[in-house]
Parts: sequence; C-alpha cells; structure tokens
Amino acid sequence: MLRKIVDQNYIKSTFRVKPQAEKLSYILLDTRFIHLGDNMNFNLFFQNKQEKMSLLLRSDTIINEYLLDKLQKIEQVYVSLVDKNKYEYFIENHLQTLLKDTSLTIDEKTDLIYASSSELTQSLYDNPNALENAQRSKNIITPILQSIIYHDDTIASYIKIIEYDYYTHTHSLNVSIYALCLGAELGLLDDELTSLGRAALLHDLGKSKIEYELVNKNGELSIDEFQEMKMHPLFGYDIAVNIGIDNQEILDGIRHHHEKLDGNGYPDGLKAYEITLFPRIISICDIFDALTTTRSYKPAMTSFQTLQLMKKEMETHLDMQILDTFIKMLHK
Repeated sequence: MLRKIVDQNYIKSTFRVKPQAEKLSYILLDTRFIHLGDNMNFNLFFQNKQEKMSLLLRSDTIINEYLLDKLQKIEQVYVSLVDKNKYEYFIENHLQTLLKDTSLTIDEKTDLIYASSSELTQSLYDNPNALENAQRSKNIITPILQSIIYHDDTIASYIKIIEYDYYTHTHSLNVSIYALCLGAELGLLDDELTSLGRAALLHDLGKSKIEYELVNKNGELSIDEFQEMKMHPLFGYDIAVNIGIDNQEILDGIRHHHEKLDGNGYPDGLKAYEITLFPRIISICDIFDALTTTRSYKPAMTSFQTLQLMKKEMETHLDMQILDTFIKMLHK
C-alpha cells in the first residue's frame, strides 16, 4: 500500500508539463532544505533529458523516506514562479533547521543561509510596503544570529562568502551580517542583536521610493540628484513605521545611518551623543561594504585600503572605538 501511494506522488520523467507551463520561469530549490515529514505545499519539477521541465512531486505531498531518497539523488529540483510565495514561506520556516543538521559543515550551513536569505531579502526590497516584511526581517536575521552566537567559526565563514557585486538587497544583507558580527563583538544581548540585524537589513529600504535609474546611476550624482538620494533614510523610516515596526532602536538605525559625529550627516544633522549605538554600528558596516563591492562605475577597494581610508579620512564621522573593534573582528 505504501509503495502504491509513493508511485502516485512520484511522477516519472515521461510525464510532460503542459506547453504553456514550460514557458514559466522556475526557482532552484536546494534539496538540503527538505526533511522527512515535510508537507510540500507546492509542485516540484526537474529537467528531463529533453531539457523540458517535468513534474517530480505533486503539491501537498508529505515527504517519506522513499521520496527523500529520490530527491537527494536528483541534482537539481525546481519550483514554479507561480508558487514563489509558498516557496519563500517554506524557506523562511526551514532556515533555522539547517543549524541543527549534523550532516552539514558550518561552511555549508552559512552558504545555504546566505544564499536563501539573499533571495528573501530581494523579495522584501521588491515589495517594501508589504506588512509581512516586519516579520520577514526577523525570520531572515534569526538564523544568521544563531549561527554567529553558537558557532565560533561563523564570522570568518560568512565574510568568506559575502558577495562583492553591489545590489541593494545583497548590500543590505551584507551590512546586516557585518552588523550582527560587530554587535556580538561589542557584547550586545540577543534581543539587541536581533533588533540591530533587522535595522541593518532594512537600512536602505527607502531607496525603493527613489527612481531606479538614480539609485543605480553609473557615475557621480549631481547636486540635485544627491539631494534626492539623501531622502532615502526618511523614506525608509516612514516605510518601517507603516509596516508596523515600533522599536525605536530599529527606527533610529534606519533613519540615522548617514549621520556623522561632527554633525555634517543627514537627514537630521545629529552630532556626537545624539547619534545612538545602532546608527554608529550600521554606518561603519555600510561604508565598508559599499567600498569593498564592485560597482558599475568603480572597482572594489581591498579591505585594507577601505579600513585605512575610514581610519584616516573619516575620523570625525565615525565612532573610532567601534571601528577599531570592527577591524579586530575582521582579522580574527
């Protein structure tokens, strides 16, 4: 009886998806996220010998040992973009299970967490006003934070895999990872780290309100363009409030990450003690990631060049004690 149920759910490669469905785009699903007992509430596909997408597993199938073995033997499994929301919800809820998987090395875990978190962050930035983003930001940050707290080698592992091509969502994820690592070095408590990570992840959310061409301009901004760009911390603050974030530390991190200790920052011209801890941390991580990533109009600087620049030319802008801790963290 069990074998009969399995055969109904596992569709062999001779089954062809309808032609119109073949034109859809698909998302690659890493089978290491799938575990015994999981209820897959979306269809799974694979590419057959004719390079056509074929149905592998029907929606609402519970994974048993036979199916899990089958999935692990297939190199690439896909989800249709039609089920993108279900796929993302599945990944969000399975990120933390990776940390308990004893079959994976810490490098494999951080690689999977980073890649999946990058996808989820992109969706967050693609639809910034969605109310579920308040919870999604926490779901993204929690497994990263737990991996940093409970595994000594995680910081080095994350820094090794961080992507150095600049996109708003990867930059935001990178900044959140740096901020979590730095916050842990500074001795912040778990709840504080969760809030810090969320603030860093959402710090550039306001750029969604600015023209795409301006945000991704190939070259220096004009005076007028820079004035417009300077509005993004205020826009991000408003978005965060509208999606239900009321934690003042998170809101400070989003609104004030471009403030400078000498009062020459924006949008509020805060100075010295007026700038709280989260913006001080995020600004350092933000600048470091921006300068060490490749942009369309400039090559990436090395970590050494970047830190040297920050120490010598930003002494009146940044908290030098926090920067020193950041430097020590990177060289562990």
